Amino acid sequence: MSDDVAERVLAARGVLQSARDNLDAAVAALPDGASDNAMATPALLALLIRVVRARRHLDGLEHLLARAQAT
Repeated sequence: MSDDVAERVLAARGVLQSARDNLDAAVAALPDGASDNAMATPALLALLIRVVRARRHLDGLEHLLARAQAT
């Protein structure tokens, strides 16, 4: 079982990295990206939510993997 969970952790890390890369690109493309006064568009908010969901999913899988390896 831990091999299956380990594979799922690796896949989840890839999803998280992709989401982060997309978010970084979107923030870099903002008209005044260096400023703290940027308006979050619905697309940007969707990217933020995608990153948070990917992180939470990875956290859960890592917890599951730790439990599987402890037994």
